[in-house]
Amino acid sequence: MSSAGEKRQARGGTPLRAETVARTALALVNTGGLESLTMRKLVGVLGVQPPALYRLFGGKRDLLDEMAETVLAGVPDRVRLDQDADWAERVEALAHAVRECLLAQRDGARIVGGSYAAKGHARTFTLAATMVETMMDAGFPAESALWPCTTIFSFILGETLEQQGAADAGGESAVAARISEHPSLPAVTADRFLDFDARFEFGLRVLLDGLRAALAAGE
Repeated sequence: MSSAGEKRQARGGTPLRAETVARTALALVNTGGLESLTMRKLVGVLGVQPPALYRLFGGKRDLLDEMAETVLAGVPDRVRLDQDADWAERVEALAHAVRECLLAQRDGARIVGGSYAAKGHARTFTLAATMVETMMDAGFPAESALWPCTTIFSFILGETLEQQGAADAGGESAVAARISEHPSLPAVTADRFLDFDARFEFGLRVLLDGLRAALAAGE
């Protein structure tokens, strides 16, 4: 019979770590989608007994939170900024970096959007703190600097969710074909609807313009 210590180890005898489990789970999602991920399948791939997994995570919800944390871990490395960038350029760079991380992982928007940031994961809070500090540098008062951050983050999640959903629905051509079946929509709508890069740039520009207007109005 295996000891409790052995059960906490992955195949090969290495200690089982939360980040290792999360990365393995993300790899499984990349292969079969989020619906295919089960704790039983994860246990089999890791080569551990179920109790070893449940010592790290109380359940799948906790695992998904760690997966979200892992997805967002790459944001700082993707931020490309000049040293003298203003607040809007910093927000734009962060927004693009978050979107890139979400798109790099299958169902990334669903994983991150389904987690609860207030549970206290270090990387998520570091990202949030960076955004809040940027908004305070822009001129938003401390008591409301979080609101533009949550607005921008929700926009990023929503647009990325649409893009990844299109891929899961059979690809952009399949979605375009279904859109074209509705005569009330102009013929150009399908092409424009599926231009996710242009949609993202437009939406981000509108949000930044709105934030500048709010600052000018002293809101």
